Amino acid sequence: MQGREISFTPDRLIAEPVVFRGMTDTEIVYLTLGGTAFWIPACCLILAPIGFAMFGVAVGFGLALLTLMILGKKLTTLKRRMPDGLHVVYLKKTLQRKLSFVSRYYIDTTQAWDVRRTVIVTKPERVEIEE
Repeated sequence: MQGREISFTPDRLIAEPVVFRGMTDTEIVYLTLGGTAFWIPACCLILAPIGFAMFGVAVGFGLALLTLMILGKKLTTLKRRMPDGLHVVYLKKTLQRKLSFVSRYYIDTTQAWDVRRTVIVTKPERVEIEE
């Protein structure tokens, strides 16, 4: 119980548990796979001309774990000021705002619509058709 607010038990039971550095298991898997998918090819390409392509795999895994630590800390500070699950919406909106080619799911602009007309509309006179 935080303050005077009573936490609803089923919400806490359904919530994914925090595993490491304030991140859930799913977030850890996504960050590790993303870091591995980026760092291993990059390190292999950098170290291949020198002759240490297999050493690039080890360096790539190390950098993927380092990425997990650094991004995990940033994600934890981001989640600290938001309710559960809202950090995902915030990251999607930020990605949409920064990259214009990302599909637009969220509306960020503020507009006002006006129903007044600027030109007076005149009704045309009714013409009777004679047969």
